[in-house]
Amino acid sequence: MMRNSQVGYNCIYNLLHVKFNEDFGRDGKFSYDLQYPSFYAFKNTYFKVNPSILSQLNSTIKANVNDFKEGTLKEEEEMDRKFNIMSCYAVTFNKNYVLSSILTLKGFVENEGLLYNQLNNFNIDLNNGKTIYLRDIFKENVDYITLITNYVNYKISQNRDLYYENYDLYIPEDQAFYITDDGIVIYFELDEIAPKDIGVPKFKMSFEKFAPYINPRFFCSPQNINTLNSRHFRYYLRKNM
Repeated sequence: MMRNSQVGYNCIYNLLHVKFNEDFGRDGKFSYDLQYPSFYAFKNTYFKVNPSILSQLNSTIKANVNDFKEGTLKEEEEMDRKFNIMSCYAVTFNKNYVLSSILTLKGFVENEGLLYNQLNNFNIDLNNGKTIYLRDIFKENVDYITLITNYVNYKISQNRDLYYENYDLYIPEDQAFYITDDGIVIYFELDEIAPKDIGVPKFKMSFEKFAPYINPRFFCSPQNINTLNSRHFRYYLRKNM
């Protein structure tokens, strides 16, 4: 089933430059080391994307970082204790005009340890700048809500003692997730379905395992990655995207 779903559909790398940004320093008892990305398209390549789409994404990511910094700085002033914050990021999927990136924001307080552990996702269709939702990952007419809900509940049942009892889990349409080369990762907020010391609960749905239900635009592997020249790439887009 998996091989059949891949035949005739190639995956194309997005030619993007990922710039590393870092804001670090100390303000009294408040210290910070915030790392985050910004994205730019290379010029004179087959890969074309509206600059305003990347500009908007870059502004959103930077605003996430700045809001976290300013908010925690105010908390530090009220608590009058050492407060350290940090962020890191990863680009988890970057093919077929789809970009998925995550930003982790953490805050540590003196004598309390980890206070914040926040995971933000950015799943963007680079053709139009729209957010990609779970419904876009699956083929039409797939009951993806039930499919994901049943899978996550099954995974929870395998380690029942790690999660809150009697939690009625149902996946909403805007459920947090990010895309990787081999699947999607469904995740929950800290203390949402499990105690804080468990961390951010994550559940990966493998594209290989769920291949019959997955939109082939997202199902990439080393075997179906393609490199095309400009003329062939434009033809490919008209035919497949």
